Amino acid sequence: MNLENMIDERLVNFGLDVRNKEDAMRKIAHMMLQADKITDEEEYIKGLFTREEEYATGIGNEIAIPHCKNKCVKDAAFTLVRLNQSVEWGSLDGNPVRYIIMLAAPDSEENAHLDMLADLARKLMDKSFLHSLLEANSIDDIKQAFH
Repeated sequence: MNLENMIDERLVNFGLDVRNKEDAMRKIAHMMLQADKITDEEEYIKGLFTREEEYATGIGNEIAIPHCKNKCVKDAAFTLVRLNQSVEWGSLDGNPVRYIIMLAAPDSEENAHLDMLADLARKLMDKSFLHSLLEANSIDDIKQAFH
């Protein structure tokens, strides 16, 4: 899976205003709907929260990777969203989140979300990639980080 080719400008935001974790997940899910990646916003949000109840998806370094595999997902996709303010997420390192990479995967035999998670995990372990991603201010910066 080539994450660089999956970058969708409609799913990138460098300054989203949110009040809390729920607000962030709802606003970013709406981005998925607007980008035509999902067919049912509420069903997708329900899937995100169900997954989040199993364990919080804050992975540390101010990053959360909420994800959902659901029949309402049309195409595998992910968001790259930097919040204007940090929000509590229940992260592994105990710190709030400021960057959200939300994954959406169709409910099919393929486990696209697992492939995306594995690729992202590998990339996020690279300090150079992590720094480039967190400091990006344009789509070109994002694409360069993933290149």
